Amino acid sequence: MIGEIRKSFEESLKKLDEYIEKIQEERERLVKEFEDKLEELKVFGIDKNALKDFLKEPYVLIPRKKDEYYVIVPKFIPMQIGWLEHQTASYNIFVINKYIQWIYDLPKAIKDKVKIPEPLPFKVIDGYLHTGSKLQEVAWERYKKFLYRKEGKDRIRIKKGYEFLLIAKLIEDGCLPFVPMPIEKEDLREFNKIKLRDYQKRAWKMFLKTGAIGVFWSFGAGKSVFGLYALGKIKGKKLVVVPTITLKEQWEKRTEKYLSEDRENIDIVTYLGYDKVKDNEYTLVVFDEVHHLPANTYVKLSTIKAKYRIGLSGSPFREDGRENYIFALTGFPIGLNWEELIQQKVIAVPKFRLYVVKDYHEKMKRLEELLKIPIKTIIFCDAINLGKQISKRFGIPFVYGETKDRLSIIKDSDVVVISRVGDEGISIGDIERVIEVAFLYGSRQQESQRFGRLMHSQKKEPEHIIIMTEKEFQTYQKRLYAIYELSLIHI
Repeated sequence: MIGEIRKSFEESLKKLDEYIEKIQEERERLVKEFEDKLEELKVFGIDKNALKDFLKEPYVLIPRKKDEYYVIVPKFIPMQIGWLEHQTASYNIFVINKYIQWIYDLPKAIKDKVKIPEPLPFKVIDGYLHTGSKLQEVAWERYKKFLYRKEGKDRIRIKKGYEFLLIAKLIEDGCLPFVPMPIEKEDLREFNKIKLRDYQKRAWKMFLKTGAIGVFWSFGAGKSVFGLYALGKIKGKKLVVVPTITLKEQWEKRTEKYLSEDRENIDIVTYLGYDKVKDNEYTLVVFDEVHHLPANTYVKLSTIKAKYRIGLSGSPFREDGRENYIFALTGFPIGLNWEELIQQKVIAVPKFRLYVVKDYHEKMKRLEELLKIPIKTIIFCDAINLGKQISKRFGIPFVYGETKDRLSIIKDSDVVVISRVGDEGISIGDIERVIEVAFLYGSRQQESQRFGRLMHSQKKEPEHIIIMTEKEFQTYQKRLYAIYELSLIHI
């Protein structure tokens, strides 16, 4: 037995040595490559020791606002951290904040430098803010507008109707105030139709321990599969909330396929369907594309009576800055570095091409040339009139708000034009190409969603193409940063 342990330990050390050797080789390669480039430019007198120090820390951290920082990295360094805010000819400028550390592991060196404050150990339980005896006064002074009165030495009653606002504020301050509510055994049932990958199993264990999680995985990583598995394992009445009719159709077909025996216990509504379910009680609610939930129009869905909840999103960011609401309305966040998914061959990064043309006439000519290559294609077009023109010109269907049975049309068509109703969540395994001809201005949220459609593809080399006019490129090019974040390519 001891011999086996010793052998296993020695094998682990050997692998560690090999890993360290590879890191050293990569570092030396970068030094040589950099020196060669400088030699080509006839630049001499380089301080090699300073260069080695640079490679230990090839970035600059600059405060942006409270608990938020810019991370500035030269473009030749293959580093992606946080989300891409801006690019220059030579540098990528990322932004990190306190929320990022919940989803992705920040390098220790960066954690130590930014000194994001340690979260206070506050918990919200049954209408009380539990503070502990030492921090009751601190909590009262900091959050008094949400609080009613101190009770005992370690808790404060929350004002009626202010509990969610307090949770959102605590999260904004870097605190996760949730109390785990483990899944009760009587709420579980046997379900074997879906097998989870290792990282999905880890998420399931977290859900069993806490009863409320936000799953923030990259596109194509199996968030919907995880949601289906949860629906299959949990007994009782369940609810799925989605942003579009297209996604509603997809969830309906998947639940019929995997959960036919329990389908009558599953309600599926869009985020506009609050009135249909407001009086119901559920064992589990699944919010697909949960980054929509904080919107003023939809947030009341968070008041639905549900024992357990799961939020799913590949992009837990909002243009209005309400990221804290995303976490407040779901639960314990679970992230996964998308690079790990690529290494495990769970997803593939699509190839990307950008065409910048003179005007809309040239845009249509380029589209016509591309469609001469007969492969499974989705054309994204936000403009309804333009979508209809493309549909008529090329004899292909156009899926938009008024279209019935959208998912079947998309799956059965070799080429289809889709408005923004197809931006999120749809999974088409045989898609080979996405072409964007019209889009929502500079929205990186939309761009990441559309690029993510190809991460669901089972084809070897799916391709994402954007056709922009010169004016669009000048005005809306910031949406392209979303693609860089997902693919580590240079636009």
